[in-house]
Parts: sequence; structure tokens; C-alpha cells
Amino acid sequence: MLKKILKISGISFLIFLILIIVLPFIFKDKILQFVKDEINNNLNAKVDFKDYSIGIFKTFPNLYIELDQLSVVGTNEFEGDTLAYFPEFTASLDLISVFGDQIKIKSIVLNQPLLNLLVLKNGKANWDIAKETTDTTQTEDTTTSHFALALKKVELNEANINYNDESMNMKFVAQNLHFLLKGDLTDERTTLKTETSIDSSYFTFDGISYLKKAVVKIVSEIDADLANFVFTFSKNELSINDFKLLIDGKVAMPKDDIDIDIRYAAEKTDFKTLLSLVPAIYLQDFKEVKTTGNVKFDGKVKGIYNDSLMPGFNLNLQVDNGSFKYPSLPASVNDINIKLSVDNKDGNPDHTIIDLKKFHMNMANNPFDAVLYVSTPISNANLKGTIKGKLDLAQVQNFYPMQGVTMKGIADIDIEYQTNMAQVEAEKYEDIKALGYLKLQNFEYKASDLPYTVAIPDMQTEVSPKYFDLKNLQMQIGQSDINLKGKIENFMAYLFKDQLLKGSFELNSKTLNINQFLSSDEAPTSTPTPADTAALEAPSIPKNIDFAFQATIQQLLYDNLELAQTLGKITMKEGILNLENLKFNTLDGSMAMSAQYAYTDVLPDVKMNLKIDNIDIKQTYNTFTIVKKMVPIAEKCSGKVSMGIDMHLNMSKTMDPMLNTVDAEGTLSTKNITVENSDLGQKIAEFLKNKQYEKFTLDNLNIQFKIEKGNITIEPVKTKMGNIPVEFSGSQNLDQTLHYNMLMNVPKQALGSQANEIIGQWMGLAKQNGVNLKTPDIIPVKGLIGGTLTKPEIKLNLKDMAQNTVETVKEAVTQKINEEVDKAKAEAIRKAQEQADKLYKEADAKATQLVNAAQNAANQITQTAKTTADQVRKEGYDKAAQLEKEAEGKGPIAKKIAKESADKIRKETDKKASDIETKAQQESQNKVNQAKAEADKIRNEAKQKGDKLIEEAKKK
Repeated sequence: MLKKILKISGISFLIFLILIIVLPFIFKDKILQFVKDEINNNLNAKVDFKDYSIGIFKTFPNLYIELDQLSVVGTNEFEGDTLAYFPEFTASLDLISVFGDQIKIKSIVLNQPLLNLLVLKNGKANWDIAKETTDTTQTEDTTTSHFALALKKVELNEANINYNDESMNMKFVAQNLHFLLKGDLTDERTTLKTETSIDSSYFTFDGISYLKKAVVKIVSEIDADLANFVFTFSKNELSINDFKLLIDGKVAMPKDDIDIDIRYAAEKTDFKTLLSLVPAIYLQDFKEVKTTGNVKFDGKVKGIYNDSLMPGFNLNLQVDNGSFKYPSLPASVNDINIKLSVDNKDGNPDHTIIDLKKFHMNMANNPFDAVLYVSTPISNANLKGTIKGKLDLAQVQNFYPMQGVTMKGIADIDIEYQTNMAQVEAEKYEDIKALGYLKLQNFEYKASDLPYTVAIPDMQTEVSPKYFDLKNLQMQIGQSDINLKGKIENFMAYLFKDQLLKGSFELNSKTLNINQFLSSDEAPTSTPTPADTAALEAPSIPKNIDFAFQATIQQLLYDNLELAQTLGKITMKEGILNLENLKFNTLDGSMAMSAQYAYTDVLPDVKMNLKIDNIDIKQTYNTFTIVKKMVPIAEKCSGKVSMGIDMHLNMSKTMDPMLNTVDAEGTLSTKNITVENSDLGQKIAEFLKNKQYEKFTLDNLNIQFKIEKGNITIEPVKTKMGNIPVEFSGSQNLDQTLHYNMLMNVPKQALGSQANEIIGQWMGLAKQNGVNLKTPDIIPVKGLIGGTLTKPEIKLNLKDMAQNTVETVKEAVTQKINEEVDKAKAEAIRKAQEQADKLYKEADAKATQLVNAAQNAANQITQTAKTTADQVRKEGYDKAAQLEKEAEGKGPIAKKIAKESADKIRKETDKKASDIETKAQQESQNKVNQAKAEADKIRNEAKQKGDKLIEEAKKK
């Protein structure tokens, strides 16, 4: 009996073991198909994974599926952007549910995931990838998911998260994040336990850094009523560095409204915990810092949150007798006393009251005090406050470690103000209280990583109700000196209402060396964090700034360009930088320039009017990249030129000129240019058998030119190449190909002996045939300049002269033949010639018609594209303007979001319109080029046929 039982048990165990091994293979295809169906049915994204596996041993008695190198990549405006990447994505599945049509997911584990979360300026998020369900008539089978969440655990290990909200100008980075959620989400009521830790986090908002390399920990225990969607917080802790908050309360979401009742308070009253939130101190030997003082920090959030309502909230911070001191330094910061409250009772943003009753500290016996009161910040911001302090900057190193930095000088501020925005906007300056000053005396800053010293001997700023008066700012930055004075108006409205900030200044400098600000720093020794790096981009000009500078700069250095006696007006207004009638001496000549720079959200846009008088051409070549690229022959030239040009182009995001966007018209003139060691000179000297033309001069040159999309066209121009009259015209394309025609009327005496011998042979040939010809005084030489800028191909010939000689000889010989041979043969030749001429004339007419038709079609394509692009711009800009208009009166956040969304629409509109025009330009050029090639083919075929007819007639 026992043996029988053991035998049955052994067989059962064997069957069970076989099932464990076989089951994953049985259901592998089914589960994989379910995964693919879920992705295709629910996501607007490109999802891919390298490999997958299914097993049971890891998660027994559950199955598990593991996807390797799972990636989620965006589409449309997020095309190519990786939303998520999971080196290892593991989910455990309920074994019994695998036998049915809906598989239950019991846990998810993500190892080393990377999440890139992005919100565009128009508010669209890259994680909003769920497909919208529009067809409500679908059957149950097509709408029911193959998977159901029966989660009891979610785990993230070593995660890296990058969050960038362009609509709010907010960024958050979490490095090496660990997250664990435990709880039974299948129960109507459960306890959710979470543990979160972040080794290094960064947070910036509106350009201000609030967290840097902060250590974050969150431990929570939540009573979750999943039937009614009510979550009660009991044991919850949030730690940022050493500052720990205790959180309790409740969040209910029975319907669309979210009912919030949350309270929080600091766990400890030790001032050092609050001090740990200051990055500059926490990251600098924080464990060694000695502190005293008490902290009280608490607050709450209570009320309804939905699309139209915000909950009420308050925050209270009080610091009593705080101080901190580094043991290795002689001085301390003490008497730190802060009393701050932020209160909003009903959630209406305009009912927020910010009351900083006290902010005081003493930095090495240098006191600083501030008070601030703000009410009705949305409708009519009431402001009242004071800022007062005086600091000997040489004392900073006595209470804060400053390795590699020395600083000295006296900073002094004393400002008092009381006003509201209605008074500011109505310019009722008599009712506004604003007085005080900001001074900086004998300031000097040196740092080991800064290649120059910054010195401000004197800065004086006075505050009045109407403006900030910059009485004087003397600054020395390395080799550059700056003396600035002026006034800034409408500061309060700019700060609180995002209105126009106005300013007018006088800028004087003996030397301004821009190069020292553009020099590259040494390569970093370690990989920078995302929060520490920023892409090099062309600057954008704020649209709410109206600044005007009257500049006088005796010497301005930029790249290898030196400008002397620079005078002019520089303005920034409506997002545009204008240089108005800027005059300066450079390159042994002078220039006058007016220019306009604007960042269009697509690319920097530049318009320029330039008048150049008598500058050195070789220095110009060595100075400007655009001259090197478009006129490389300038390297071989010496002399001076003058030029007038109107130009429009785009710059790249790194401020390099984009040659394919250059449109310009202008003139270039010179009295005398010497060209030496050029390909053209060598070719002419070789052809004329006269070495003196390897170096030649161009006299009284006056060129009219046009540039379209980087392609240069030169109108016919006459000049002298030494003693040889020359006429040339043509074009060069953006691909650097050359298409120039040249005619030289060469005096007989300019020919070398070998060239004269060749011409003498032609004259002798004529004499042998009974024709007496004389060598002409002027010999026409035609030239074609092709090839490319870097490798030009120059062809010269005496074809016209030779042809004339041959024709003359042929006429004489024909006359003699006509006297001796049958008149019928002469008639045949004549008819053949007429037929040949007719063939070529018809072919030429057909070729000309073909080219003209292609040009007309190209013009129509370009015009249609321009009309379409203009309509696209109008619709896009109208849409953007409507968006901004609808946001009027909805508060600053709504206005900001609308403004940024509108800017994004304009950016996309400009790009779309530009793409239309560019494509049309390419299509037009291709059509004309094809027609020209076909026309040449038609003419060549006609000429060949005509020549053949004549040759056949001669043989008769």
C-alpha cells in the first residue's frame, strides 16, 4: 500500500514538474500576441523590444514575462524622442488567468529605467500616447483589454527621470531613483505602502534653481478605499536632504472633483535641517557646519481641485535665533530670524497673501534686513516692503568657504517701497512710495576658473517712483572697460504684470574685447549632470523689453576683426535687436551699418544694410568667413574696395551664417585691384603666351550683383585687365559651381611671340588661297569660367578670329571652284547650307521656347508656393493671436501658457511656410535646369544634322 502511495505521489510530482516546464512554452505565443495587441490597440507610439522570455521559476506559482531593451519612442511632434527605455521590464502574471481571455498582472519590476517626460510650450505632453476611443458602437470583444491589473507590487530600481515642462519653464531631474509600492489593488480596501529614494535631484522653475543634487526620500502608508476612491494618509514622511516633513490627511476623488485635506509640518525644530535646503551650503562640507536656533514650519492644503477651482492653502515658516559656522573659518552668520506666512483661504489665486514680517541675519557683523507684504497679486498687486543691508564682500570668505575665489568691495542697499499696480499702470507717481539706493564700491572678483578679473570701482543706483536711475557704472572685465549710465522705467509692472520694461542708456568704452567672453572653457574632468549643462544657442531678445543704448566704443574686438571709433544706437524692442546707423573704422577703411536681428523660434533672422568705403580686400578675406566661402579669389587680390549691400539671411543656432538663406542686392566698386597667382591669370598668360598677365590689375570696376538663396548673379560689367578691355557676367551657385562668360579684346601688341606666329600662319593660309588679310589691331578672345570655387575650369579661345579667317579663305576658294566646276555642285552646297541654317534656326526657336516655358512654369511654382506660404503664415499667426486674446483676463499663468503656446504656433508656422518656399525653389530650379539641358541637346542635334548635309553636298 505504501509503495503504491509513493508511486502515485512520484508520478504526480513528475507530471507537476513537467507542467511547470512546459506551461511557459504553451502560452508563450499567446502572451506575446496579447502584448502586441495591447500596444497596437492602445498606444500612439513606436514600441520595440529586442528580446523576451517567459518562465515560472522566478515567480512561482505565477508566470512571468520579461522584455529586454523595451523602448517607447514618440511620433508626430515628438518624432524620434525616446519617452521611455527599459533595459529590463518584468511582469508577473496570474497563472490561472492565462487559461482565459484576460490575463491578470500581479507585479511589475523595472530595472534601470530611463524616462524622458516633456511638455511642449503648447501644453502637449509626450506621455499622452493613449489612443482616443471615438467609436462607441464597437463590440465588447474589441474594447476589452487582454490584460487586467491585479497589482500587489510595483518596483523601480536605479531609475533616471528627466521632466521638462516648457509651458511652465520648469525642470526636474531625478538620478538613481528607487521606488517600491506594495498593496493589494484587487481589494476594495487596502493599505498601500511606498518607499521612494532619489540619490540626486534637481529642480528649477522660471530660471531659478530650488534643488541641486538634493537627496530625497519618501515613505508613506496610505489607507486606500478603492471602491470610493478615498485615500487617507497617516504615516507619511518627505525628506529633502536633512529637512523632513510629516504629512497626514485625506484625498477623495469620488467623481471629477478632487477633495483635498492635507496637513504637513517639519519633524524637527533644528535650524540645521532647514539650512540643508540651501544648495550652496549643503554641498559644501555640510556635516562640519555648526548651527544654533529653532525652526517651525507647517501648512495645509484644503479644498476642491478641478478645472476651475483650486484648494485653499497656507504655509508658515519661523526661524528663531538661527546661526551657522564653518569650524575652519573665523566668522559666522548669526541672528537669523525669519517670520513668513503665505495664506489663501478659499483657493482663489487673487486672495493669496504673502507676509514676510521679518527676515534678518548678521553676516560677520554685516546686518541684512528685508520685509515684504503682497496681497491681491492677480487683480491689483499691493506691495509693501523694505530691503536694507551693507556687506563688506571681503568678509564673505571668513564665514563661507570660497576655494579659488577672492572678492572684495562694499555692497550697500537701502530700498523702501509701497504701491499697487493700479497706481503704477496709471503712472500716478505722486501716490507711489519708492526710494533708496543700491551701491557697489571698489568691487573686485577673481576666480581660478575665470581667465580675467572683474572690477567695479563704482556703481550708483537710485530708486524713485518713476524709474531706477543708474547714475554710474564703471566696470573693468579683463581687457574691457565699460562705463554705463541710464534709467530703467516701469520696473514694477514688468516684475508683477509681465509688462514692458523700458530703459535708455549711454554706453562708453575705450576697449571692448568680445573674444574674452566667447573663449571656450577647459574640458570638464567629469560628465556634467543634466541640470548643469545647456546647449549653446543663439540668443533670443525678450519681447517685453524696450532698451536703447547710445554707444561710443573707441576699440571693439570681435573674432579677428578690430573696429575703431564705433558710434551708433543699439535698441532692443519687441523681440528685435536693432543696430541703427552704426559707424566704425576697420580694415583700413570705414563702414556704416544698420541691422536687425530677431530670433523667430525657428532660426535667427538677420536683415542688414551695409555701406563700406575703401576697405582692404585681403584683410576682408582674412576676416569674414562668408567672403572666404563665396569669393575665394579675394585671397589672391590686393587693393581697396567699396560696397553697398542690402542683405537678408538666417543664422544657425550657433550663429554661423546659413548661405542657402542669403538674399541680397548690391554694388561693388574699386579703382584698382591687383590679382596675383590666380588660376585665371595663369590661364590668360598661358593662352596669350605672355607671362606678364600672371599678375594683372582690374581698373574702374563697378559690379552690380544679386544673391538669391545663396546663388550669386553678376550683371554684365566692363573693366580693364591691365591694357586689355574686358567684359564679363554670369553666376555662381550655392554648390560652388561657376558659370561666367568673359570677352577680352586683346591688343595685337599684347600677344606673345608664339601667339603672333599662330596668327601669322592663319594669314599665310589666306594668302595661299589668293586672299590678302592683315592681322587686326584688336583680337577678340572669349572665355568660359566653370568648375567650382575651389577648382575653377577656365577655357579661352580665338574661335571667332579663326572662323573669320577660314570663312574668308573659303569664300575665295569657292569663287575659284565656281569658275571651274559644275554650277550644280555649288547650288547643292548652297541649298545644303540653307537647309542647315533652317534646321538650326528651327531648333534654336524650339530650344528657346522650351526654356521660356520652363522658366514660366518655375515662376508659377514659386509664386504659388509664396501665396500658399503667406496663407499658412496668416492662418498660423491669426491662430496664435486668438489664443493670446482668449487668455486676456485669465491671470498671469494662463497668459504665460497662452503666450508660450502662441510662440510655438508661430514657430511651427514659420517652419512650415519656409519648407513650402524652399521645396518650390528647388523644384523650380530643377525644372529650368532640365529644360536648359534639353535645349542644348536640341541645338547640338540640329547642328550635327546641318553639318552632315553640308559635308554630303561637298562630296558631290
